[in-house]
Amino acid sequence: VRALTGTDTDRLAEEKERGLTIDLGFAYSDLGGHRIGFVDVPGHHRFIHNMVAGVAGMQHALLVIAADDGVMPQTREHLQILSLLGLKRGTIALSKIDRVSDLEVNDRRDEIKTFVEDSFLETADIIAISSEDGQGIDVLRDALATAAAHHSSERQLPREFRLAVDRSFSTRGVGTVVTGTVVEGQCAVDDQLVLGSDATPVRVRSLHVQNRPASKAEFGDRTAINLVGVDAEKVQRGDWITKNTVRLPTSNVSVQLSVLRDFPRTVRHRSPVHIYHATSHHLGRVALLESNAADPGSEQLADLLVESEMHVKVGDPLIIRDHDLGRTMGGGLVIALDEPSARRRSPARLDMLIRLRSASIQQDPIASLLDMCRHGPVHFDRFRRSWNLTESDAERLRSLPPLTFKNDFVLHDEYLTIQTSAFTATLEEHHRLVSDSEGIELESLATLVGQPMDASRIVLACAVVDGTIKLKGGRYALAHHHANVPLAVIALFEKVKPLLDQAQPPSSGDLAKQLGIPLSKLEKELPSLAKFRLCIQISTNRYYLPDQIAQLTQTAIDLAEHDDFTVRAFRDSTGVGRNIVIEILEYFDRKGFTRRSGDSRQIVGTADQVLT
Repeated sequence: VRALTGTDTDRLAEEKERGLTIDLGFAYSDLGGHRIGFVDVPGHHRFIHNMVAGVAGMQHALLVIAADDGVMPQTREHLQILSLLGLKRGTIALSKIDRVSDLEVNDRRDEIKTFVEDSFLETADIIAISSEDGQGIDVLRDALATAAAHHSSERQLPREFRLAVDRSFSTRGVGTVVTGTVVEGQCAVDDQLVLGSDATPVRVRSLHVQNRPASKAEFGDRTAINLVGVDAEKVQRGDWITKNTVRLPTSNVSVQLSVLRDFPRTVRHRSPVHIYHATSHHLGRVALLESNAADPGSEQLADLLVESEMHVKVGDPLIIRDHDLGRTMGGGLVIALDEPSARRRSPARLDMLIRLRSASIQQDPIASLLDMCRHGPVHFDRFRRSWNLTESDAERLRSLPPLTFKNDFVLHDEYLTIQTSAFTATLEEHHRLVSDSEGIELESLATLVGQPMDASRIVLACAVVDGTIKLKGGRYALAHHHANVPLAVIALFEKVKPLLDQAQPPSSGDLAKQLGIPLSKLEKELPSLAKFRLCIQISTNRYYLPDQIAQLTQTAIDLAEHDDFTVRAFRDSTGVGRNIVIEILEYFDRKGFTRRSGDSRQIVGTADQVLT
């Protein structure tokens, strides 16, 4: 690197003393009209973790093999890592040719050609050089300049900005500076970004790209960012700088696992591993999904169960190293960012991951979204974040013809039609068998159809908007259905409705007095009103009209918009007495709509839960 750039990348005293690279070194040069950034990574196997951090976001590999040593074990591991990271192009420098004969140089060439067979370097130039006498240096410069021209003409997929931090320091009069390679997207001066696992808000004060001042940094650029809003000592190698709109930390990552052919043993289910993602390092376990073991040279789906949060995106390559042996086990291509699940190996989930694998390899979010939506509702913002899509790309997805958006979710029209038909048929059968029923509650209906609760709620919400199904008093029914309510129940409702229709409905005892009938008789009759969802019983001796409960539910939602709320706040907002407020809130708690924590409550459910 010094011969190419004039810069000695060995910064540490120990590196200069021992004559080997330990940590990352950086240098820059103008070659053929292109500004090229070099990251000098350690070759020794003890510093492989630094090597992996250094190649994050790289577009071209310069593999240096000494003529006097030839291909070393660490050379093989480096090439394996570069291949697992998905590099497509590189150049091979056969160095130190001044130390060997011409015959030995030719022998090394043959050795290297054999070594790189079936790898991305199979057709790479092998350029013999000597940094001592300058042999081949100009040829290497020309080769790298040609490669730089090729990379600069490649079009990258539009994505939001991501940079993996490899260094941070503070400079007097400037402040905090972080460096790294732009993995995706671009950023500009004055952009508002977030840093690290705690999403610290930061602002870009200034930029240097390839060691020169710049107004913006793009994919592949070696970049130094002067940040406002964080101290240098709080920034670590492995932190990510992104836009807050695409943050999606996760500790459960689904991958296509590839085990290296020369890994010396079978990988067992839940083996402890080291996981390297760009410049970050995590501990975790590999949960195999298609069997309990993965042989060397094999591939299969797996979940990485990570001890700390990762900031990965679909399509990101990961390096996985064995916890015990201290060597590279293989790699993982991220295909999904999942919520933890107890049914990891269910046929439906495996089928979904197999289909997502192809879209991940092809980097095709449209195919991924369409396929996922055919099998259930997809949380659209989570999907957008998992692919690191720009807002404009997300809007284009919203316009795809076969998709229906409902609240935060998106469904494929094919799935929606099939599931709506299933719910309709189930309700038709229920109405035929139980003609006096107002309908079926969500949980029971989802169970009858065999669909998850959350998915059922979204499909039914679409059917309600469409007018196929109606929701009344927390029960679903066909839009044209009218329960055969007994005349006696209707007569009772007509009597009590005016008395209940006030901010503070009377208790059963007061209701009996106002109606002039014995309390024991009224207590036997009132449950029929709840059965037909004409009233809702919130406590032993108090009933509300469904519209009143809906209003009280909305009050709770409004109060909880910014923070938890107290009994006093709810009382003041409703004008209802404290004792009755407690009855209402305890009813909310029982229904799973709210959860009490000390003197306050938070919303943990949905509004329709309180009407069932």
